[in-house]
Amino acid sequence: MTPHRITYLVALCLLMIFATQAYLVLDHFRNTRASLSRETNAILEDAFRKDLNKRHKLYKQLVGESNIITPPPKTSQNTVKFDCSKRTDYADNVLGLLDLVINTQISRLVPLNLTTLDSVTESILKSRNIRSEFLINIVDPTTGKVLKHSDKAIQSNILLVPSKILEVDLDKQKSLQLVLINPFGLIIKRMGLMLISSFILSILCLLGFRFLLRILARQKQLVTFKNEFLTTIAHELKRPVASLSFNLDCLSMPAFKDNTAQWELLVSKSINATSELNDTINMIVALSKLEEGLLILNKEPVNLQQLFEELKTKFVSYPVKQVEIQTVYELNEISVTGDAHLLSQCFANLIDNAIKYSNNQVLIIITIRKTGHWIIVSVKDNGYGIPEEKLPVIFDKYTRVNPENTTINGFGIGLNYVKTIVEKHKGEVEVKSHPGMGSEFSVLLPF
Repeated sequence: MTPHRITYLVALCLLMIFATQAYLVLDHFRNTRASLSRETNAILEDAFRKDLNKRHKLYKQLVGESNIITPPPKTSQNTVKFDCSKRTDYADNVLGLLDLVINTQISRLVPLNLTTLDSVTESILKSRNIRSEFLINIVDPTTGKVLKHSDKAIQSNILLVPSKILEVDLDKQKSLQLVLINPFGLIIKRMGLMLISSFILSILCLLGFRFLLRILARQKQLVTFKNEFLTTIAHELKRPVASLSFNLDCLSMPAFKDNTAQWELLVSKSINATSELNDTINMIVALSKLEEGLLILNKEPVNLQQLFEELKTKFVSYPVKQVEIQTVYELNEISVTGDAHLLSQCFANLIDNAIKYSNNQVLIIITIRKTGHWIIVSVKDNGYGIPEEKLPVIFDKYTRVNPENTTINGFGIGLNYVKTIVEKHKGEVEVKSHPGMGSEFSVLLPF
């Protein structure tokens, strides 16, 4: 499966996850709203019953005072009868039917007061930690028309949670309804755990998708780097191999055996080609070992003057350009403790880069000095220089200053190798460069 198909598949899965989460959140919202609606039913019934008890007490007081002023005749029957045989809908709710009967009788003397009922309802809502505006409607149960309400009229039914209609008399002339106004905050609060978990999971999914995209992009980049690296390194290794093969072919010819000067030149070129091939292979192997944590330094005293004199002899005979290498030693003998072979390869890379990124007339000045606890080796050239914006990345692996210039050999690991080996020796690498004014690399080594 290609990376593009994997990306599309993951994106589709994310959309399905988000769609599922949206459905679950919406369903949870509906359930929470329905639960709050059922709770308003219980609150309205509780408020009506408490208000009925208060009106019942007032009713008994008024009836008692009336009997004192005008006692009823002893022969009169003070019994009120109600026919409840037709109210089969209250067969399982005897207490509710009793409330209807009591309210019907009491309302004749003490009618229902919405202001009082509103106050009782507010106290019940606060006791249940419901902080929401509300109103109580008196509704015509047959038409559903609001006859009276305890507060201002509602213009819209958006974000309203109404209770069921509660009958309050036997004649079905009026009913009560409790309406919570904009209880959205309360619903969201009750959905807090669901919303937080959904938000966190969504963020994790997005971060995971972003991480996957970065991994895929990185893998694509690594594949590109690998292909370019293999192509470039094949070209780099092919050049000394071809030179070595040509020199050996010439040496095998009888005509060159009699010409001592040409024979020695071919042998020298063969040795240089072998050395170049060996250095390239060793550099790649060293980087590989370092990444695996297997690189071990063979530390010993290294005479830097002797090391650079050998490198100077090697590079002044550069086959294409005219190379002049000047050395400045502030001390007669300067030594550091390190791996001689790896340090030689590091400085050889710096000199080789100075030659490759210069014109035909190459001037390299190598300075070795001592400052504090550091031995500073400076390699300065008169080459093309490095743009300021590329200075922070020149030590990155597979990075080249001028990748578009195909005439300059290299595969972007030389400076990374230098920095890696120097840091392995507990040292540092610094660079100063300006376009058209050359570059200066300074290697700081402890001694």
